[in-house]
Amino acid sequence: MRKIKFFKDPISDIKTWLNDMSDIGYRLVGVRNFIYDFEKSDKKYYYETQFIGYDPTKENNEYIDMLNQSGKKVYRAPINQGNVNLIKFRLRPLAKGDAKFANTFGGYNKEILIVESEKEEELFTDYSDISIQYKKNRDSYLQGLVVFAIFLIISMLDILNIHIIAIVIMSIIFIWLLYLTLKNHQNYIKYNKLSKISER
Repeated sequence: MRKIKFFKDPISDIKTWLNDMSDIGYRLVGVRNFIYDFEKSDKKYYYETQFIGYDPTKENNEYIDMLNQSGKKVYRAPINQGNVNLIKFRLRPLAKGDAKFANTFGGYNKEILIVESEKEEELFTDYSDISIQYKKNRDSYLQGLVVFAIFLIISMLDILNIHIIAIVIMSIIFIWLLYLTLKNHQNYIKYNKLSKISER
């Protein structure tokens, strides 16, 4: 079975949806952008997601190898769900190493790691690790927020002579990215505080 699916908050919503699909007897077998392939399964599988778009390619490959060796199945999905260009490049100033210059041959459109397990287990159990993950999520959405803020300002100054409908669409995307940035920032603060408490 093939499903086309878009998510408001892909980093966290993909996990919920895949676990719901598993509950009704479908196992993930492939991901291509916003297209998800499933097969019927009598066995229950568990899914976790993690944002890895800001980590260096070598570090990500080593991490994926480790997950595969531990018996987990791994897929990669894009954070930019509608981007289907063949050759892609993006500057990510907040990322580490070669991830600062994401491209088709590296980590671009493969930012979300989907991990399938046969038993329910979280990828992160330490508060410090959870807070770091939320910080990476926040920074990812923040970058998109800044880009849309610049486009909005330019549009409102009428420099590019953009139609009002385009400005409305950009405003909606800006508000959505602002919400995701703030949500992840609140979680980062929460787990950062918990990690400091647990260290005492």
